[in-house]
Amino acid sequence: MSIIIFTDLDGTLLNQEDYDYKPALPVLEKLKDCQIPVIPVTSKTRQEVEFLRQEIGLSDPFIVENGSGIFIPQDDRRFLVTS
Repeated sequence: MSIIIFTDLDGTLLNQEDYDYKPALPVLEKLKDCQIPVIPVTSKTRQEVEFLRQEIGLSDPFIVENGSGIFIPQDDRRFLVTS
């Protein structure tokens, strides 16, 4: 069985008052150690999420603009569709 975590950003991964993500860092690190992808799903733009992912240290796919765009890093082979 594979586990994937999908998370909103505003008020979930990011503190609603000041967008602080530091309280989530220990859990994100544990998830990374367990090779569990954390996929942000948000209304934010690709550029906003790419900046945030780099700042937080996320490298998994992400979904932006309420599902309008799904971005999977080219070197990520976990989500390849094969026939």
